[in-house]
Amino acid sequence: MAGRGALAYHRRVHVCTRCHVSLASRAEWCPDCGAEMPARGWPDDPLLGASVLGRYRLERRIGAGGMGIVYRAVDRAGVAYALKALRGPLEDDEALRRFRREARSAALLQSAAAARVFESGLLEDGTPYFVMELIEGRPLTAVLRDEGPLSVVDALRLLDDLCDVLVEAHALGLVHRDLKPDNLLVVRDAHGPRLKVLDFGIVKVLDPALGTVGGTLTGKVFGTPEFMSPEQVRGQREIDARSDIFSAGLCAFVMLAGRLPFAGRTPQEVMLARLHTRAPRLSAVRPAVPAALDALVDRMLEPAPTDRPASMAEVRAGLRAAAPSPVGASDTLPAVPPAVAAAETVPAEPAAELPTTPAPGPPGPRIPLVGVGAAFLLVMVALAWLFAR
Repeated sequence: MAGRGALAYHRRVHVCTRCHVSLASRAEWCPDCGAEMPARGWPDDPLLGASVLGRYRLERRIGAGGMGIVYRAVDRAGVAYALKALRGPLEDDEALRRFRREARSAALLQSAAAARVFESGLLEDGTPYFVMELIEGRPLTAVLRDEGPLSVVDALRLLDDLCDVLVEAHALGLVHRDLKPDNLLVVRDAHGPRLKVLDFGIVKVLDPALGTVGGTLTGKVFGTPEFMSPEQVRGQREIDARSDIFSAGLCAFVMLAGRLPFAGRTPQEVMLARLHTRAPRLSAVRPAVPAALDALVDRMLEPAPTDRPASMAEVRAGLRAAAPSPVGASDTLPAVPPAVAAAETVPAEPAAELPTTPAPGPPGPRIPLVGVGAAFLLVMVALAWLFAR
């Protein structure tokens, strides 16, 4: 195919302005986030409905962001995938570098909590793309909006999955830099909720062996304002894995408290509050949280990177220690921590006391049977002697 105009049929779609989900043309509200009258017409998209690479048909949009558009792609065998294509002009060298870095970084991750990347390259018209597994789940943002704060057990499971991805990413020299509930997808399996970590679009690469190092120019801010670390807010160049630890702490706080620890009417006010105020303790919002978990989240939200846990491996160990059994040790749900059980579970009714029968006392003295028999024999002998006389 020579260009975008050659890519199959055009059709106008509508996308929610809040969560970017594709909508029917006559939708009056978004079925995913519930926003009223959320639809806006997108320009004709030649990729919608197109067959690309000789093996994928792009059925519909399932997401859109600043750098790319994600489509539901079905191959000739009927297997569904997610195909992400670069959004915007191909002449934007910085966007191209970031998109390729995202594809390469995501492909390195082997954790079950990371979306697997199967291939990457260029479409027929030169648009960069990569294909990853299609995950049926809901953003953590939507789960918290609809269901409220998570139970401690569910939060520990999801945070353990988040740790697995970040431990591996940091070991590879990758800093996510955009951890937030919108990029955390909650999926359900037979054992409960699990997490998938998405969008390495602004990943920073610390290891030159992986390619071009994704540095940050001093004074230039990357990330989502509400979930940035203080060093990100300041636009510092020296951003390392401890920045992800702070953002993960914010995600943990939101999971359990249902709100951010920093208040503000705008994202900018929230950013400033992070620089000038200390995050409150999680227990101040949710008193029933286990003390060990409360202390760990508080350390993750320390303003100075040197005061935070040294690594996500340390965070993971602390999370597992906060539960009575290791969260990631098996596929079964961990037991409810004692502090949570006391506050969030209904106490069992005390068992009724059953009447008891006094135990028999020690046996009394017994006359030996041999002695009784001997006495009877003597009496009989005496009687026989008397009658004989």
